Amino acid sequence: MSVLLLASAAHAPGVTSLAVALTLHSDGPTLLVDANREPDQAVLAGHLAGADPAGRGLGALLQAHRERRAISSVLPSLTLPLAPDKEFLPGFAHPGMVALFTPVWSELAVALESQAATVIVDAGRVGAAGLPVALVDGCSGLLMVTGSTLPDLAALRLYLPWVVQAAGEDRVGLVVVGPGRPYGAGEIQRQFGVPVWAELPWQPDDAAVYAFGSPPGRRHQQSRYLAQVRALDHRLKTRESDRRALLGARR
Repeated sequence: MSVLLLASAAHAPGVTSLAVALTLHSDGPTLLVDANREPDQAVLAGHLAGADPAGRGLGALLQAHRERRAISSVLPSLTLPLAPDKEFLPGFAHPGMVALFTPVWSELAVALESQAATVIVDAGRVGAAGLPVALVDGCSGLLMVTGSTLPDLAALRLYLPWVVQAAGEDRVGLVVVGPGRPYGAGEIQRQFGVPVWAELPWQPDDAAVYAFGSPPGRRHQQSRYLAQVRALDHRLKTRESDRRALLGARR
């Protein structure tokens, strides 16, 4: 199935909120991976309300790698349930694990590509070192999430060229959170020359359902935020179907 990377240039535009929302509202089995190399335990502390990972996550994968156990074989036992058909692989439990994980990215990328489920990777900020090359090489799409303020776009200008060069123009799209505050999505697309795949309205209460596990409001199912999440999921599924048809792969 497909592997989708979500990342941002800087600030906190809502990468994790979108990753959780896409996971929960994606059709079919879905695996959410916390691959943020600036560990913050955002999903565990936020949407899962402080859940104990019970030794599961990237740290356990690192240990398996050291013991020369295949990542693909241990991965299913190291996830937490989010919802029916939705699993979560927790991220780094300590900042010191990040550097130690360097030799594991390639094997993890292969394991994720072999999953029967759609895989959504929260890669956090791109950062000066870029993203793990193995994850970029193996992904079918890379979503750069950005706000529409001048500081957001200034940061995007710094990192987007590297992302496009690493992943290729055809695999990179923008998700604009809060378009029109003050720059519109069309203006941002023209300025950067990268297509906008989704426009998430500035609706903090609806985003908090996924960021913090807040109870959904009475009209959440009809919200513009959720409508855009579902539209993005449909767009990504269509892109993947078209890609597989072009490659002649079995669907």
